[in-house]
Amino acid sequence: MTSLINQVLTRIEVASLADSLPAYQKLTGSDDIQQHEFPEFRIAIVGPFMLLEGPAETLANFRRSATVIVNDVTAATDIFLSEGGEVLDGPTPSAGGSRVIVKDRDGNAFECFQPAAA
Repeated sequence: MTSLINQVLTRIEVASLADSLPAYQKLTGSDDIQQHEFPEFRIAIVGPFMLLEGPAETLANFRRSATVIVNDVTAATDIFLSEGGEVLDGPTPSAGGSRVIVKDRDGNAFECFQPAAA
């Protein structure tokens, strides 16, 4: 059996990326940080962590168990659906790739994200 998963990112809400990033950098031993700004919130990815900074009411719209980086978002969606899950949003294409929000049969919400081909 071949895995569709390339990486799993644990989502962590923080009050301040600037204040929180040093701890996660030390924890992961990584200086490789990917930061992205959106109109109402910011994210930083360091190792297996996705840190989210923004107003609580905004971040409530993005609460998920995890972000799962996959090599085939359609196949991942099909697996969730075949096992009793449901699609909550998407699939949605973006400049960075394609994403879908799914809920598994136990009610856990996940973002499945397939990065755009390099």
